[in-house]
Order: sequence, then structure tokens, then C-alpha cells
Amino acid sequence: MKKYLTRISQVYSAKNKLERSIQGFIKNNDRLLIDEKDLNQFKAQVIQHINFLNQEFQKCTPKSPSWFHCGETKQRKDWSISGIDCIVFYVHEVKSEYEITKLDN
Repeated sequence: MKKYLTRISQVYSAKNKLERSIQGFIKNNDRLLIDEKDLNQFKAQVIQHINFLNQEFQKCTPKSPSWFHCGETKQRKDWSISGIDCIVFYVHEVKSEYEITKLDN
């Protein structure tokens, strides 16, 4: 089964409480390993939580998050979130797993 790894690429200066809250939420989801069967639910929950934060901080300009394919090749599909300009967040398809096998001498 395919797996996906979350990764934060860059964090920019937060301009307000909404952006600080989004950054904190995304940082809590950094470097997670997600099964393919859970990927759509994970992406939906990220969007849902950011929309919740928009409601929590209504005085701030709301964010309009959405997912898009980035770096799509025949070998893998990666995702990134747009509409959030205070942090760069990726979900990378894991190419393969590395295993060390012991050789009996």
C-alpha cells in the first residue's frame, strides 16, 4: 500500500493570530506518515480545521485553502496546500521503503 509523508518546507512571518494558529496546526502535522486509504480524509480534515480557524479569528482576513498536485510524475504524486501564504506544506508520496536485510556470514 502506498504511503504519504507530510513535510513543512518554509515558514514565513505570521501577520496575525489566524496565521499563527494555522502555522501551529500545520506544525503539529509535520512529518506524519499517512496510508493511502487515509489520505483524502487527512486532506479534508486539514481544510476543515483551517476553515474552523477562519471562524475563530473572524477579524483577520480569512484564508481559502485548497490542495493541488505538485511535482506530479509517472512515478509519484505529491500534494501541496494553496491559499495559505504563511507556511508551505507538502504531502509527498513515498517512493519506496528502505529495508536492511541481515546477511548470515
